[in-house]
Amino acid sequence: MVSFQRNQGVALITVLVIFSVLSIMAIQILNSQQMQVQRTANIINGSRAYQYMYGAEVFATSQLKKFFEESKAERVHRLQPWSESGLAFEIEQGLGQLQGSIKDMHSCFNINSIIMEQQAAGDGGEEGREIGSGGNGLQPVSEGRVNDGSEGSGMPGVDIFAKLIESRLEDSSVSPQALAVATKDWIDEDQEPTGIDGAEDYTYTGMKIPYRTADSFMAHSSELLVIKGFTPEIYDQIKDLVCVLPTKEGTINVNTVEPENAELVWMLLQDVDLGQVRQALENLPDEGYDEAGFFEALGSGKVSKQGKGRLVFDSKYMLLTAEASVNTGKAVVSSLMLKQDSEFNVIARHIGE
Repeated sequence: MVSFQRNQGVALITVLVIFSVLSIMAIQILNSQQMQVQRTANIINGSRAYQYMYGAEVFATSQLKKFFEESKAERVHRLQPWSESGLAFEIEQGLGQLQGSIKDMHSCFNINSIIMEQQAAGDGGEEGREIGSGGNGLQPVSEGRVNDGSEGSGMPGVDIFAKLIESRLEDSSVSPQALAVATKDWIDEDQEPTGIDGAEDYTYTGMKIPYRTADSFMAHSSELLVIKGFTPEIYDQIKDLVCVLPTKEGTINVNTVEPENAELVWMLLQDVDLGQVRQALENLPDEGYDEAGFFEALGSGKVSKQGKGRLVFDSKYMLLTAEASVNTGKAVVSSLMLKQDSEFNVIARHIGE
């Protein structure tokens, strides 16, 4: 009798163990199934968001084309509709949102233009204006606006960038010229340090965590953080003034620079106060400035030797930043658009934040 009861107890325990195991397995299967369903939904929502994101490119290029064709605007300026605060639309019957904004890439300093060669002496007249525009509507400042007697390091891009950094730099212990020279060495193709402030592979490979210079164009302005002398604090002070383009062209459009960033125009000028430049930008005409109108508004000053060929009154590169979200799916894209007459074409795309 005792043996029979013992066998019954063992059998009951065995049944309970099997039931527990099966219950755990069932729960795991259900959890796994739910995760797979959610993962599939995320993939589907993400894919839908990406399609809307690409749709934003089509919408932006078509609307820009329509505006410039219908308005017959002679130049790009910040009083035009494209420059208004970002637009947002509901999509998927209110289950998602598409938003985007457009930035003129001639309203910031292209760091890659630090290696841009100085414009030749004969390129400033009316004939030079035609050649210099490259058919894109850019209008280089004429020869008469240049002070050919101004001094510099012989590296106009370095001098301009150093002047821009100095205008915002709060740490007086850091040399803006040294930062600019180190940036040039990071981008240029050679391995020869530029003077005592230069930094090539020999400098960076000797660090605790060694690395090498890029010796090519920057892909993002945050690359400054790995260049000799730059700190997060310095980067925060100038990040609103800088950007990168996949070219060494570095022109600044007077008509799209915000007054609070007047240093971008001022760095290209000589014999003019920053306050004068800021006031001229605040009083931007409805159709934007041309060269004569801008210098008349300034009242004094001229383009420096280092800034020759960089001050313009139109634009050709514009950046669309679009974000689409559908339920749990999200997609972000930065699309670089090239303006040719009234046509806009996406020439580069960065996906992700």
